[in-house]
Amino acid sequence: MDNVDKTMNVKPPRGDLNPGSAQSNRVAGTTTGAGSTPVQKAAGVSGDTVTFTSTAAEMLKLEESLSKIPDIDSARVASIKASIDQGTYRIDPEKIVDSLLKIEKELR
Repeated sequence: MDNVDKTMNVKPPRGDLNPGSAQSNRVAGTTTGAGSTPVQKAAGVSGDTVTFTSTAAEMLKLEESLSKIPDIDSARVASIKASIDQGTYRIDPEKIVDSLLKIEKELR
């Protein structure tokens, strides 16, 4: 095989090439930090309001309650570990195949 230099020389973008794009992201009279919201409003500009529908509010409540559920069921993990250690853990290939087929049908 030939000796091919596979390194890539990537130069950082030059800020002076497209100065318009940097200005288009700014709102007149506002100051922002990296990733922050405007901290100063232009004179005479009123604030925006957000109103959630009942469905959106319900979704926010569900999301909050789901975030409180742990990602790992420690009791189940301990039970499975004990079964493996005792040699009693059994895998049901038919159940696995059925579940995979069900997922496949849902994706169509």
